[in-house]
Amino acid sequence: MIQLDGDTASGRAYMSEVGRGHDGRGGLNYAAYHGRYQRTGDGWKFAERVYEVRYEDASPLAGSPPARLRIRDQPTA
Repeated sequence: MIQLDGDTASGRAYMSEVGRGHDGRGGLNYAAYHGRYQRTGDGWKFAERVYEVRYEDASPLAGSPPARLRIRDQPTA
């Protein structure tokens, strides 16, 4: 949702993320970006952007990524 007011605007975008780190820990969160925007000669730019986590779950994720997406261990020197 974006609200325009001349050369300024404000908006909000919702998102969810699921991830697994190299150490095997996983996580899930739901968040919102709150933004203020300013029109410039080069187009619209962020004047401010805030990331607000609304829900976070660090419980172990079930399953594993598909083989073609799995990150291989890097060789050690």
